[in-house]
Amino acid sequence: MTLQNQPVALSLYRQFCRHQERDTLKDLYNQDDNHQELGNFHVHSSYSEKRIEGRVGALQNALDEFNKARNDFAAKATEEQIKLLRLQRHLQEDFDKPYLDLSLHDTVSTLILDGHHKRAEQLYREFKIPDKRYWWLKISALATRGDWEEMEKFSKSKKSPIGYLPFVEVAVKHHNRYEARKYAPRVPPEQRVKAFVLVGDLEQAAEAAIEHKSEAEMNLVLSRCSPGTDGALAEKLTRARAQLLKK
Repeated sequence: MTLQNQPVALSLYRQFCRHQERDTLKDLYNQDDNHQELGNFHVHSSYSEKRIEGRVGALQNALDEFNKARNDFAAKATEEQIKLLRLQRHLQEDFDKPYLDLSLHDTVSTLILDGHHKRAEQLYREFKIPDKRYWWLKISALATRGDWEEMEKFSKSKKSPIGYLPFVEVAVKHHNRYEARKYAPRVPPEQRVKAFVLVGDLEQAAEAAIEHKSEAEMNLVLSRCSPGTDGALAEKLTRARAQLLKK
């Protein structure tokens, strides 16, 4: 109370308490009815708890303070973290594998990597993960796992919210052009040249570039042509580009 009229001294004292006297810091925030900082204090304290029940309890205290501070964003984020921690505890018990402290996205990815697709789907729905983000997470994890059959099945489950170029990209990234070629024809026209170049089908890439009458795309395909094996194709593209530039 003495320091209330000395803002610089009070600020320094708070800094000292933050590092050395955590309980005193809590008393200071209580004294000022500073619910936002009390919420932050409980979040910070939760990570020093060894047991999950203690951590959830501290986060519940944080949630109460954020609600008093009318910080809807922090309250919602804390509520979701409590829900995630409880769910991660169940996953650890069910699969005998560490899940605690993973982010939501890493939890979903790990479930897919381990083949637990239904549990991953459950998190996607419960936490309202945006469709685009979930599709990216799923195809990346499936490609890492090498589960190409499941990836193809997933691609046909409904219209992809991220398109089909990402399917081509993740398959190529994992050195599987055979699987990547399955998705190239499903890519929209404006991305098709890139898709065919990625899978190494320069004939199809050239056809698409000429059809689009795109100089940039023709140049892209030409840059990938080998003089020894793609001479005829390079000549065809060069002629098409010359005709385009005349107009």
